Amino acid sequence: MANAFQILNAEYVEVLIPTGNTKQTIYFPDLPNLRNKPIMGIEAYSALEQGVTTSGNTVQAASDLPNASVTLYYEGGEYIVVPIISVRRIDNGSAKVAIGDIPNLAGQNIVWTKSYVSMNATVSNFAAKAFLFNVYYKR
Repeated sequence: MANAFQILNAEYVEVLIPTGNTKQTIYFPDLPNLRNKPIMGIEAYSALEQGVTTSGNTVQAASDLPNASVTLYYEGGEYIVVPIISVRRIDNGSAKVAIGDIPNLAGQNIVWTKSYVSMNATVSNFAAKAFLFNVYYKR
């Protein structure tokens, strides 16, 4: 998948699933650097691409990503829901890399505190690990 935009800025975003978590939905933390920024793309990583986050948390296993989705709330009170696996960064060993590009996400202003990750499988699979995203935005 080719990118139709030039990456001006990117920020790692970590959604930590606490130990002992029993909820199926975990909200994104407040992301002050991404407030009111036009979001151009988002991609997810698994433990295959990065085993540990910059804050030291274990990244979710690749086998668990098909059992989760990301819901982004944007201006106007609308939602975009996609399986996390559809925006996962993939390196197939031959230098082909796909960057998650949601077609409706061409400069949307995402309200991160209303956006969340949903887990569709046993929550214990996800506990004490983090979903890791890279969010691409313009100034």
